Parts: sequence; structure tokens; C-alpha cells
Amino acid sequence: ILSQFLCRARVTIEAVSTMMLGLGLFLASAVIAAAVADPGWTAAQEQPPGPWPNCTAGVLPKQAVYSVVVTRRDPVPDNAALISHVNHTSTFNFSFTTAWFPAPPTGSNGSDLGEGLVVRVVECNPDHHSCVGVPHPEWTNAGALAIVRADLPADGTPKTLGVVSPSNIVWPGCDGPAPSTAAEWGAADPRLTYRPKTETYYLTWDNCTRNCEPERSTLLSTTTNPHDPDSWTLHGAVLPGKYTGGAALLFRDDAVGDGNTGGPQHYAFVSDSNTAGSIILATSDNGLAWTEAGIFMVARAGCWDEAGVAVGPHPVRLSSGDYLMIYNIDTGFPYRGDPLGRCAIGWAILDKDDPTKIVARSDGPLLTADLPWEECPVKGYTCQETRVVFSTGMKPLGNDAFYVIYGGADTDVGIAEIKVMIK
Repeated sequence: ILSQFLCRARVTIEAVSTMMLGLGLFLASAVIAAAVADPGWTAAQEQPPGPWPNCTAGVLPKQAVYSVVVTRRDPVPDNAALISHVNHTSTFNFSFTTAWFPAPPTGSNGSDLGEGLVVRVVECNPDHHSCVGVPHPEWTNAGALAIVRADLPADGTPKTLGVVSPSNIVWPGCDGPAPSTAAEWGAADPRLTYRPKTETYYLTWDNCTRNCEPERSTLLSTTTNPHDPDSWTLHGAVLPGKYTGGAALLFRDDAVGDGNTGGPQHYAFVSDSNTAGSIILATSDNGLAWTEAGIFMVARAGCWDEAGVAVGPHPVRLSSGDYLMIYNIDTGFPYRGDPLGRCAIGWAILDKDDPTKIVARSDGPLLTADLPWEECPVKGYTCQETRVVFSTGMKPLGNDAFYVIYGGADTDVGIAEIKVMIK
């Protein structure tokens, strides 16, 4: 398929001139007049309505057992973003959807570097302003992936250990797009799952061709050390030949075999849209080759997520044995005003014995865009999209608490602490 044709064998990534990028950012900030106001957004829409009586969550078998609450809306001081050009933690104008990964096992390569983040970065958005002179027109709008060390303590202030910059860019197991004066393709929306049995990290990321039209394909790359840019192996598309918008993997190495191969059944939850539609279920015995197995989750008419659903980070075990799944909604592009904003975040609980079964689901959004840097009332060089929170990363903190890591306004990386309450 086109994505596999474009993403070929590995070569050394061309160094990017930090001086050129800095000049581009300076010029960008000086031309705010090119910004585009969103006529559909008003400040009165910051607080979403509720409840949603048409949600069908009440019929699920464990709906009364589970609730999820936000315990720290923004643990970064001064209500700031975790990663932002504004606070000098990124040299890119836009850093947003982000995956988290744990430190490699003690004694292995990279273990001394600790935990980290895989961040989608964008130099410039030609939909909103001029991108003349950017270093990489071939991927400037679709994006690239950057890996940075992080320190996200359960008690304390989460932070990155370094600045997201061109030196951090990784094309996981393949060449980046060839230099060009026009948009070609880029990397979008990383999600990462660590598999303890094999001590392997599984990164899903999207080849976004010409800003995801005509093609978007979710690819799978693996490594035993995410900090080493040369260690990645590309395995191809999760669902070859299908338009997909992200995949979250769930490994069931502790499960009973499926009866056909004797091996455990693993699951991929795959978005079928560039924005939000349905979430597809796929299965695998080895975690590399995946077979589509039907629809897993759909929007609910008359409910807060009626506009469509998109997959979030990989599901994580709770103390009850069930799994927490974070998912997203997208009310559409171009954004024309919605009480929930453009994108919001919700949750579902998957059955411990059969994760294809949803046993509880949020009857309202868990997170909506309500911090200033998430709102973006005027699109331009300072922000990309109005009222967006969209999660592709999550870190377990213990005792059924988690950090949800998300993109805010498709511009900055945010982090919020949540807790799953179990009766």
C-alpha cells in the first residue's frame, strides 16, 4: 500500500538546523494577523451541559460499580501545559498527541534513561497561516514523532527531562519523507504499549499522507529500547489496505489460549476515521499480524459521544481485574461550535475475562477543553484547533490512579490525574 511504499528502509535522519527553525518560529509569532477566528466558538460554551439522559450506559452490567473522577486537572504549576512552545519545553510551534512509555527493564539498554514520551510535532499549519520557509515542507503539517525523557511522579510535579526539538525526531524503523517543497506525508498520533513477557515496546502511529487525504494508515513498529532511534523495526500496517486513524493494543499473555493455536488472544482497538467514527476490533496471536473482527464501539445517539468515537491509549488493568479504556470524541471539522468543544475524553470499562465486552461506560465527558491553552478562540501561529482535548497516552500511578496525557488545542501537551472508583 502507499504508506508502506513511502516508509522504506532505515537511513540516518537528516539533521535539522535549529537556527533555521528558531528563525521560522520568530517570524511565525510576528504574523498573528494571519490568524483565523472561529465564528462558532463562544466562551459561554466552556462548560458542557449534562446529564445526558439518552446515554444507554445504565444497562451495562457494572455501570453502578465504576465511576471515574479527575483528582488533579492540571498538576503542572500555574495551570500550564506539560509541553509547549510557550513555556520553552518544545521548539516546535505545535506539540500535541503524546504516548507514554515505562523505563526499559533494569540492566537492559536504556534503563538508565527512565520513562519517556513519544510526541507528535508539527512545524506549521498552512490551513491557518503562511508556512513559507519552514525547514520541512514535506511533513510540516502532517507531523513527525519526537521522543523525550520524562519524569512523571505520582506525588509531585510532572515534567520532561529535556526540550522537544529536531534532534529528538524519530521515524520508527523507516526513512522519513524525502525532502520536498510540497506536503508529502508525516507521522501522526502515537500510541504505545509495553509487553512485559517479551520486554518489547509496540508503537502504533499513523502515516498521514498529504494531511491524511487520500490516505491514513496505522502502522506498527517495535523496539526493546524506545530511547534508541536506530532500534526500531517497522512491521507494516495494522490493517493493511484499510483507512484507519490509530490503534491501541491490549496484550493478554496471562489469558487462556483461543482454542485454535493454543496461544493467547491479543486485541487491537482501531479507529476507522480521520476524526471520529467507530472503533474496530482486531485480534492476533503474536501481536504483529492482526485480523479484523468486527465493530467494538460505536457512538450513542442522544448521548455526549453521539458525534463519533476514536480510540485513546491502550487499556490498563485495574485492581478489580477489569480494564480501563480511555476514548475520545470529535464533533467534526471544521469546528462550528459545540457545548463539548471539538474533542473531549471519556472512559469505558472492559471485562477482565473478555475484554471485547464493555461492562461500564461514561455517561458524560471525563475531560473537556476548559483551560485557556486548550481553547484556542483564534486559530493561527499560536494554536491550531478550537477547544480540543484528545488523549493517546496514559500512565498507571497505582491504586487505580492514572495520568491521562493529551493534546490540547492540537498545540500543547497536557496531563491530568484521574482515579477509578470501584464499589
